Amino acid sequence: MAARDLVFGVGDRVRTWGRFVAGADGDWLDLARVHDLTWKAPGWKSDRSVRLIGADGEAVAAGIAANRGLGYVSVVGIWGDESIEVEVLSAEIPAREARAARRDPPCPPPPGGWRHGVVELDVDLRDRESSGPIVNLAIFRPSPDQEVLVVAATDVDAVIRRLSPKLPRQLCVVPSRFTRAQIDEVYDVLHANGRDWRLESFGTGSDEQAQPFIAARMFRVTAEMAEWADALPEGLVRLEPTLSPA
Repeated sequence: MAARDLVFGVGDRVRTWGRFVAGADGDWLDLARVHDLTWKAPGWKSDRSVRLIGADGEAVAAGIAANRGLGYVSVVGIWGDESIEVEVLSAEIPAREARAARRDPPCPPPPGGWRHGVVELDVDLRDRESSGPIVNLAIFRPSPDQEVLVVAATDVDAVIRRLSPKLPRQLCVVPSRFTRAQIDEVYDVLHANGRDWRLESFGTGSDEQAQPFIAARMFRVTAEMAEWADALPEGLVRLEPTLSPA
């Protein structure tokens, strides 16, 4: 999906989920994600809250009670600039995606198969990422007692020469789709625009091929953010808005 497809404006239908907060000033939906599992005092809401218009408070309370009293609801409605006119409200929220286990390294097994044991190195590879060929590191586990270090690198042969003697039958090196400079540039832009873009968190992850990507969680995707993201190499950034078009 292109980032521009995540942009919406006043009058558009949106969907989201969050913690329902009823107070003297009306009903609210707190969309904070980073600390959403910590205990909150009754009526407390973060600065990532939107007003709910037309929510049936009694129905919400009943739904929350049926959902083990966790206080979270899903909402579909019309966006009104920091408010949602509720069309559908449910105590059923999206299940958290389980982190997929990295099992099969993206390299053929060496003769004799992958070595059993944990990956142990006496060098700090993170110190070499910024200036060397190493872009990303990930541990894959073909079985519970096997670990393989998978490296995405801009110079595969150089990394193999450097690390294979230290990691016999525990090393897999693949060409990186991105350079360290590209990743650093994205971080610089996110740091510089974090407040304006209402970013909640961002960090580097690895896909099933050990390729790096930057996942960024934000309140919503703005037109400015979408224009920047769509100009980046495909797959480099994954935008995870709390509010998205329905």
